[in-house]
Amino acid sequence: MLINNNHPKIWWIFTAISIFSFMSTLTSSVVNIAMPVMSRVMHVTTTQINWVASSYLVMTCMLLLPFGKLGDLYGKIKVFKIGTIIFTVSSFLCGLDFGFGFLLIFRGLQAIGASMTLSNNAGIITEVFPPKKRGLALGSFSSVVALGGIVGPGLGGLILAHLSWTYIFWINVPLGIFAIIVGQFVLPKDTFNPDRTVDYLGLFSFAIMMGTLFVGLLWGQEVGFKSGSFIGLMTITVILLVLFIRTELKISDPAINFNLFKNANFTLNLVATILVYALNFVVNIIEPLYLQANRLISPEVTGLIMMSFPLIQIIVAPLAGTLSDHLGDWQVYIVGIGILIAGQIGLATVTHNTGLPLLCSWLGLIGLGNGIFQAPNNVMVMEAVPKNQLGVTSGLLGLSRNTGMTVGTIFSSILLFAGINHVLGHTVNNYPVHSPNAFIFGMRFMFIVTSIVFIIFLGFNIAIRIRQQAHK
Repeated sequence: MLINNNHPKIWWIFTAISIFSFMSTLTSSVVNIAMPVMSRVMHVTTTQINWVASSYLVMTCMLLLPFGKLGDLYGKIKVFKIGTIIFTVSSFLCGLDFGFGFLLIFRGLQAIGASMTLSNNAGIITEVFPPKKRGLALGSFSSVVALGGIVGPGLGGLILAHLSWTYIFWINVPLGIFAIIVGQFVLPKDTFNPDRTVDYLGLFSFAIMMGTLFVGLLWGQEVGFKSGSFIGLMTITVILLVLFIRTELKISDPAINFNLFKNANFTLNLVATILVYALNFVVNIIEPLYLQANRLISPEVTGLIMMSFPLIQIIVAPLAGTLSDHLGDWQVYIVGIGILIAGQIGLATVTHNTGLPLLCSWLGLIGLGNGIFQAPNNVMVMEAVPKNQLGVTSGLLGLSRNTGMTVGTIFSSILLFAGINHVLGHTVNNYPVHSPNAFIFGMRFMFIVTSIVFIIFLGFNIAIRIRQQAHK
């Protein structure tokens, strides 16, 4: 065990861990706001500057599981602490205006530091907190992560209004230093097994596979999913996946223990994480377009409306965590998914004339479902594995989140424009200014599809649980 569960400083440990999780989310959302300014100042194209965001996402996805595994082998606290230093130092270096290439290099280094912290945070919390407080801790942790996404756009706009874009990165430095100092005093020493072997080849091949997958998905969104480069990257990904699985099944201490996935609940919880984070990004991308382009609502009011669902999530998540501690994780988890379905069905009914209070109600249901879902889902994932697998499981959970974000970003465009193009009878790639009805059809089609996916997934969960109960 990493630490005595009754340790009096567990909430200070939670604080040190949560600050870096907050910063990792914040640095994604705040950088997106600054990219047009950075593009102009650095004299690079929009496509080029987008890689400041994309490189961070890709590098994080590549390294989450490897660093989680290394945390299990060499100590989660040790990997976490090294990550905090790398993240803080690289944040400072990202703010030095030495050109686009310099920024891209240290943005990648920042992602390495973020991966080291994100891949071990849930594992540390799970070990530190006793079972009766674990739901509250992981629910509160989810709120902190969501808060980073909410604060980012507003904070970024405020910084850019008064300061240089470099402060977009430098805001991480004082927070990082504070968290490092707190961590030095409160984070306990690790216990680990130095005799266990490291499957470096497996970890490396997995990282490359994730790189080709996410670069391929992002590149395909830009050049088209029928392009030769996209097909080539996906082919490489499939080949690497097959080789990775065949290799891992033959060795005694693999990078990923595939026996974990024989637990149906564990696998469904990771899939649920992907689906919920994909839905969040679908809503975050499509609804602002609807409000500003279709309803001609100002960006300021749009921002306030869009805050309705993450704010509710922040408030509800710790309460849902406490509830799951007392009533049971699975019951609360199912309620959360059910509310998410209700919110999506509501958004599928939105038209040009839908009242804003009603729209906010549907968005509020998305936030409520999110808040109720997060804590029990995270608890079920982390408690489904032995303690010597907590690091790699935390990495898998983080990877599932980022996979969901990427899938949501891509499929929001695919589904929306599939509906728009069906109405128009020809292909477009931008908002159909002269045919707003086509946009409404595309948006409603998209939420109908996501609702069906969630309903089928909910059915699988209930069927498997009924089958498990019958075999007891």
